[in-house]
Amino acid sequence: MAIQKFTISTGQPSAHLYDEARFRLWQETYCGRIEDIKRLTSDPFVGRWSFTRIRDFGMCRFCGTPHAGQREAHQIPAAGDEKLSIGFNLAQTAHRFSQLGREHTVPDTQPLFYRADEAYQYVGASDYVVMAFPKRMLGAFGSRAEALLGRPLDGDLPALRHLRRYLSLLDEPDLATADQALADHMLDTVEDLIVLSLGASGDAADMARMRGLRAARYAEIGGLIARGFADPGFSVQRVAVTTGLSPSYIQKLLSEGGHSFTERVLELRLKKARDMLADPRNDALKVSEIALACGFSDISYFNRCFRRRFGATPNECRGG
Repeated sequence: MAIQKFTISTGQPSAHLYDEARFRLWQETYCGRIEDIKRLTSDPFVGRWSFTRIRDFGMCRFCGTPHAGQREAHQIPAAGDEKLSIGFNLAQTAHRFSQLGREHTVPDTQPLFYRADEAYQYVGASDYVVMAFPKRMLGAFGSRAEALLGRPLDGDLPALRHLRRYLSLLDEPDLATADQALADHMLDTVEDLIVLSLGASGDAADMARMRGLRAARYAEIGGLIARGFADPGFSVQRVAVTTGLSPSYIQKLLSEGGHSFTERVLELRLKKARDMLADPRNDALKVSEIALACGFSDISYFNRCFRRRFGATPNECRGG
Protein backbone atom coordinates (compact mmCIF):
# COMPACT_ATOMS: atom_id res chain seq x y z
CA MET A 1 0.00 0.00 0.00
CA ALA A 2 1.25 3.48 -0.85
CA ILE A 3 -0.52 4.88 2.25
CA GLN A 4 -0.61 2.40 5.13
CA LYS A 5 -3.00 2.58 8.09
CA PHE A 6 -3.44 0.51 11.23
CA THR A 7 -4.98 1.01 14.68
CA ILE A 8 -4.33 -0.39 18.16
CA SER A 9 -7.09 -0.02 20.75
CA THR A 10 -7.77 -1.22 24.28
CA GLY A 11 -11.48 -1.48 23.53
CA GLN A 12 -14.03 -0.63 26.19
CA PRO A 13 -13.84 -1.96 29.76
CA SER A 14 -15.53 -5.36 29.98
CA ALA A 15 -17.01 -7.27 32.90
CA HIS A 16 -15.00 -10.42 32.31
CA LEU A 17 -11.59 -8.73 32.46
CA TYR A 18 -10.44 -6.66 35.42
CA ASP A 19 -9.10 -3.24 34.50
CA GLU A 20 -5.61 -3.99 35.84
CA ALA A 21 -5.48 -7.16 33.76
CA ARG A 22 -6.60 -5.23 30.71
CA PHE A 23 -3.91 -2.62 31.31
CA ARG A 24 -1.18 -5.26 31.70
CA LEU A 25 -2.31 -6.92 28.49
CA TRP A 26 -2.19 -3.55 26.80
CA GLN A 27 1.35 -2.97 28.01
CA GLU A 28 2.47 -6.34 26.68
CA THR A 29 0.81 -5.78 23.32
CA TYR A 30 1.75 -2.17 22.67
CA CYS A 31 4.55 -1.02 24.92
CA GLY A 32 7.10 -3.59 23.88
CA ARG A 33 7.02 -2.13 20.38
CA ILE A 34 6.66 1.57 21.01
CA GLU A 35 6.66 3.01 24.52
CA ASP A 36 6.48 2.21 28.21
CA ILE A 37 3.05 3.37 29.39
CA LYS A 38 2.29 4.15 33.04
CA ARG A 39 -1.16 4.94 34.40
CA LEU A 40 -1.56 8.10 36.47
CA THR A 41 -4.89 7.35 38.17
CA SER A 42 -6.99 4.39 39.22
CA ASP A 43 -9.60 5.21 36.55
CA PRO A 44 -10.21 2.54 33.90
CA PHE A 45 -7.59 2.88 31.19
CA VAL A 46 -8.70 3.22 27.57
CA GLY A 47 -6.63 4.23 24.61
CA ARG A 48 -6.68 4.27 20.84
CA TRP A 49 -3.57 4.69 18.74
CA SER A 50 -3.94 5.11 14.96
CA PHE A 51 -0.93 5.07 12.67
CA THR A 52 -0.37 6.37 9.14
CA ARG A 53 2.72 5.72 7.04
CA ILE A 54 3.78 7.11 3.64
CA ARG A 55 7.24 5.83 2.74
CA ASP A 56 9.55 7.04 5.55
CA PHE A 57 7.04 9.54 6.96
CA GLY A 58 4.97 8.29 9.90
CA MET A 59 2.17 9.76 12.01
CA CYS A 60 0.52 8.59 15.22
CA ARG A 61 -2.72 9.89 16.83
CA PHE A 62 -3.62 8.97 20.42
CA CYS A 63 -6.85 9.65 22.28
CA GLY A 64 -7.66 8.18 25.68
CA THR A 65 -6.89 8.23 29.39
CA PRO A 66 -4.14 10.66 30.52
CA HIS A 67 -0.96 8.69 31.13
CA ALA A 68 2.82 8.88 31.33
CA GLY A 69 5.20 7.23 28.93
CA GLN A 70 8.79 7.02 27.92
CA ARG A 71 10.75 5.74 24.98
CA GLU A 72 14.16 4.27 25.65
CA ALA A 73 17.08 4.15 23.25
CA HIS A 74 16.73 0.40 22.71
CA GLN A 75 13.15 0.90 21.47
CA ILE A 76 14.25 3.20 18.65
CA PRO A 77 15.00 1.38 15.37
CA ALA A 78 18.41 2.07 13.88
CA ALA A 79 18.11 4.23 10.77
CA GLY A 80 20.52 5.69 8.25
CA ASP A 81 18.98 9.14 8.46
CA GLU A 82 18.24 11.43 11.40
CA LYS A 83 14.58 11.43 12.38
CA LEU A 84 12.73 14.53 13.56
CA SER A 85 9.24 15.03 15.00
CA ILE A 86 6.59 17.68 15.44
CA GLY A 87 3.92 16.94 18.03
CA PHE A 88 0.57 18.67 18.57
CA ASN A 89 -1.24 18.56 21.92
CA LEU A 90 -4.94 18.35 21.00
CA ALA A 91 -6.26 18.22 24.58
CA GLN A 92 -7.54 21.19 26.54
CA THR A 93 -4.92 20.58 29.24
CA ALA A 94 -1.14 20.78 29.02
CA HIS A 95 1.23 17.85 29.37
CA ARG A 96 4.95 17.69 30.14
CA PHE A 97 7.63 16.51 27.71
CA SER A 98 11.35 16.05 28.34
CA GLN A 99 14.27 15.09 26.13
CA LEU A 100 18.05 15.50 26.36
CA GLY A 101 17.74 17.19 29.76
CA ARG A 102 15.15 19.74 28.65
CA GLU A 103 11.61 19.71 30.03
CA HIS A 104 8.69 21.61 28.50
CA THR A 105 5.09 22.18 29.47
CA VAL A 106 3.20 21.72 26.22
CA PRO A 107 -0.15 23.59 25.96
CA ASP A 108 -2.57 23.04 23.10
CA THR A 109 -1.33 26.23 21.41
CA GLN A 110 2.36 25.36 21.00
CA PRO A 111 3.49 22.39 18.90
CA LEU A 112 6.82 20.89 19.92
CA PHE A 113 9.72 20.20 17.54
CA TYR A 114 12.07 17.47 18.79
CA ARG A 115 14.24 14.50 17.81
CA ALA A 116 12.45 11.25 17.03
CA ASP A 117 15.66 9.23 17.26
CA GLU A 118 16.44 10.12 20.89
CA ALA A 119 14.87 8.86 24.12
CA TYR A 120 12.12 11.00 25.66
CA GLN A 121 9.51 11.05 28.43
CA TYR A 122 6.07 12.63 28.75
CA VAL A 123 3.47 12.96 31.53
CA GLY A 124 -0.25 13.71 31.26
CA ALA A 125 -0.84 13.19 27.53
CA SER A 126 -4.44 12.34 26.62
CA ASP A 127 -5.01 13.57 23.06
CA TYR A 128 -2.20 14.27 20.65
CA VAL A 129 -0.87 13.72 17.15
CA VAL A 130 2.82 13.36 16.41
CA MET A 131 4.68 12.80 13.17
CA ALA A 132 8.19 11.56 12.48
CA PHE A 133 10.11 12.34 9.31
CA PRO A 134 13.71 12.11 8.05
CA LYS A 135 15.84 15.23 8.31
CA ARG A 136 16.60 15.05 4.59
CA MET A 137 12.92 15.93 4.00
CA LEU A 138 13.87 19.49 4.97
CA GLY A 139 16.51 19.71 2.23
CA ALA A 140 19.00 22.55 2.54
CA PHE A 141 16.87 24.10 5.27
CA GLY A 142 17.61 21.17 7.60
CA SER A 143 20.81 22.60 9.11
CA ARG A 144 19.07 25.86 10.06
CA ALA A 145 16.07 23.99 11.48
CA GLU A 146 18.33 22.27 14.02
CA ALA A 147 18.39 25.50 16.04
CA LEU A 148 14.68 24.99 16.77
CA LEU A 149 15.00 21.44 18.08
CA GLY A 150 13.67 20.96 21.59
CA ARG A 151 11.61 24.14 21.47
CA PRO A 152 7.88 24.88 21.25
CA LEU A 153 6.80 26.42 17.94
CA ASP A 154 4.43 29.32 17.36
CA GLY A 155 1.07 27.60 16.94
CA ASP A 156 -0.48 30.76 15.48
CA LEU A 157 1.61 30.52 12.31
CA PRO A 158 -0.71 29.85 9.34
CA ALA A 159 1.49 27.01 8.10
CA LEU A 160 1.33 25.24 11.48
CA ARG A 161 -2.44 25.63 11.68
CA HIS A 162 -2.77 24.11 8.22
CA LEU A 163 -0.31 21.36 9.06
CA ARG A 164 -2.40 20.41 12.08
CA ARG A 165 -5.56 20.34 9.95
CA TYR A 166 -3.85 18.35 7.21
CA LEU A 167 -2.75 15.73 9.73
CA SER A 168 -6.42 15.33 10.67
CA LEU A 169 -7.06 14.47 7.03
CA LEU A 170 -4.26 11.89 7.10
CA ASP A 171 -5.85 10.34 10.18
CA GLU A 172 -9.07 9.47 8.32
CA PRO A 173 -9.59 5.69 8.68
CA ASP A 174 -10.39 5.12 4.99
CA LEU A 175 -7.26 6.86 3.68
CA ALA A 176 -5.27 3.64 3.06
CA THR A 177 -4.66 3.30 -0.66
CA ALA A 178 -2.38 1.75 -3.27
CA ASP A 179 -2.55 4.94 -5.37
CA GLN A 180 1.09 5.99 -5.48
CA ALA A 181 0.39 9.32 -7.21
CA LEU A 182 -2.02 10.31 -4.43
CA ALA A 183 0.47 9.24 -1.76
CA ASP A 184 3.25 11.27 -3.39
CA HIS A 185 1.01 14.34 -3.61
CA MET A 186 0.04 14.12 0.06
CA LEU A 187 3.64 13.62 1.13
CA ASP A 188 4.75 16.63 -0.93
CA THR A 189 2.10 18.70 0.85
CA VAL A 190 3.26 17.53 4.28
CA GLU A 191 6.89 18.28 3.40
CA ASP A 192 6.08 21.80 2.24
CA LEU A 193 3.97 22.57 5.30
CA ILE A 194 6.75 21.34 7.59
CA VAL A 195 9.30 23.56 5.85
CA LEU A 196 7.02 26.59 6.14
CA SER A 197 6.18 25.77 9.76
CA LEU A 198 9.85 25.83 10.69
CA GLY A 199 10.35 29.26 9.14
CA ALA A 200 11.99 28.59 5.78
CA SER A 201 12.65 31.58 3.57
CA GLY A 202 13.81 32.30 0.05
CA ASP A 203 13.38 29.75 -2.73
CA ALA A 204 12.48 26.91 -0.35
CA ALA A 205 9.61 28.91 1.13
CA ASP A 206 8.38 30.05 -2.29
CA MET A 207 8.22 26.49 -3.57
CA ALA A 208 6.52 25.27 -0.40
CA ARG A 209 3.89 28.00 -0.55
CA MET A 210 3.07 27.16 -4.17
CA ARG A 211 2.53 23.50 -3.28
CA GLY A 212 1.94 22.70 0.37
CA LEU A 213 0.06 25.67 1.76
CA ARG A 214 -2.22 25.98 -1.25
CA ALA A 215 -2.92 22.25 -1.23
CA ALA A 216 -3.70 22.31 2.49
CA ARG A 217 -6.05 25.25 2.08
CA TYR A 218 -7.70 23.55 -0.88
CA ALA A 219 -8.22 20.39 1.20
CA GLU A 220 -9.57 22.37 4.16
CA ILE A 221 -12.05 24.27 1.97
CA GLY A 222 -13.15 21.02 0.33
CA GLY A 223 -13.77 19.49 3.74
CA LEU A 224 -15.85 22.46 4.87
CA ILE A 225 -17.95 22.25 1.71
CA ALA A 226 -18.47 18.52 2.16
CA ARG A 227 -19.69 19.06 5.73
CA GLY A 228 -21.78 22.19 5.22
CA PHE A 229 -23.32 22.06 1.75
CA ALA A 230 -26.73 20.80 2.96
CA ASP A 231 -27.29 23.95 5.03
CA PRO A 232 -29.44 26.38 2.96
CA GLY A 233 -27.46 29.26 4.48
CA PHE A 234 -24.06 27.82 3.55
CA SER A 235 -21.98 30.32 1.59
CA VAL A 236 -18.47 31.22 0.51
CA GLN A 237 -18.58 34.04 3.07
CA ARG A 238 -19.12 31.50 5.84
CA VAL A 239 -16.13 29.47 4.63
CA ALA A 240 -14.08 32.67 4.49
CA VAL A 241 -14.86 33.46 8.14
CA THR A 242 -13.95 29.90 9.21
CA THR A 243 -10.65 29.77 7.30
CA GLY A 244 -9.58 33.40 7.65
CA LEU A 245 -9.27 33.67 3.86
CA SER A 246 -10.98 36.13 1.55
CA PRO A 247 -13.99 34.99 -0.52
CA SER A 248 -12.18 35.98 -3.72
CA TYR A 249 -9.13 33.85 -2.81
CA ILE A 250 -11.39 30.86 -2.05
CA GLN A 251 -13.15 31.28 -5.39
CA LYS A 252 -9.85 31.54 -7.24
CA LEU A 253 -8.37 28.48 -5.50
CA LEU A 254 -11.43 26.35 -6.24
CA SER A 255 -11.59 27.52 -9.85
CA GLU A 256 -8.01 26.36 -10.32
CA GLY A 257 -9.28 22.91 -9.38
CA GLY A 258 -11.82 23.00 -12.19
CA HIS A 259 -15.09 24.00 -10.47
CA SER A 260 -16.37 27.12 -8.74
CA PHE A 261 -17.71 27.22 -5.19
CA THR A 262 -21.30 27.36 -6.46
CA GLU A 263 -20.76 24.42 -8.82
CA ARG A 264 -19.28 22.25 -6.07
CA VAL A 265 -22.06 23.01 -3.61
CA LEU A 266 -24.77 22.46 -6.24
CA GLU A 267 -23.30 19.12 -7.31
CA LEU A 268 -23.17 17.81 -3.75
CA ARG A 269 -26.72 18.95 -3.06
CA LEU A 270 -28.05 17.32 -6.23
CA LYS A 271 -26.27 14.03 -5.54
CA LYS A 272 -27.60 13.96 -1.99
CA ALA A 273 -31.12 14.65 -3.30
CA ARG A 274 -30.83 11.85 -5.87
CA ASP A 275 -29.67 9.41 -3.18
CA MET A 276 -32.50 10.40 -0.84
CA LEU A 277 -35.09 10.09 -3.61
CA ALA A 278 -33.84 6.63 -4.54
CA ASP A 279 -33.97 5.40 -0.92
CA PRO A 280 -37.35 3.74 -0.15
CA ARG A 281 -37.00 4.85 3.46
CA ASN A 282 -37.74 8.39 2.26
CA ASP A 283 -40.92 7.53 0.35
CA ALA A 284 -43.05 9.33 2.93
CA LEU A 285 -41.17 12.59 2.40
CA LYS A 286 -42.34 15.16 -0.12
CA VAL A 287 -39.94 16.21 -2.87
CA SER A 288 -39.91 19.71 -1.35
CA GLU A 289 -38.88 18.26 2.03
CA ILE A 290 -36.01 16.35 0.43
CA ALA A 291 -34.94 19.45 -1.48
CA LEU A 292 -34.85 21.48 1.74
CA ALA A 293 -32.87 18.74 3.53
CA CYS A 294 -30.27 18.97 0.76
CA GLY A 295 -29.88 22.74 0.98
CA PHE A 296 -32.39 23.98 -1.61
CA SER A 297 -34.79 26.71 -0.48
CA ASP A 298 -36.40 27.20 -3.93
CA ILE A 299 -38.26 24.10 -5.19
CA SER A 300 -38.57 25.41 -8.76
CA TYR A 301 -34.82 26.01 -8.95
CA PHE A 302 -34.21 22.54 -7.50
CA ASN A 303 -36.46 20.90 -10.12
CA ARG A 304 -34.72 22.71 -12.99
CA CYS A 305 -31.22 21.88 -11.76
CA PHE A 306 -32.13 18.26 -11.03
CA ARG A 307 -33.57 17.63 -14.49
CA ARG A 308 -30.65 19.34 -16.20
CA ARG A 309 -28.14 17.27 -14.18
CA PHE A 310 -29.79 13.84 -14.31
CA GLY A 311 -32.10 14.02 -17.31
CA ALA A 312 -35.19 13.19 -15.26
CA THR A 313 -37.52 14.88 -12.78
CA PRO A 314 -37.16 14.22 -9.04
CA ASN A 315 -40.41 12.20 -9.05
CA GLU A 316 -39.11 9.98 -11.85
CA CYS A 317 -36.10 9.10 -9.68
CA ARG A 318 -38.07 8.00 -6.64
CA GLY A 319 -37.45 4.46 -5.54
CA GLY A 320 -34.39 4.07 -7.74
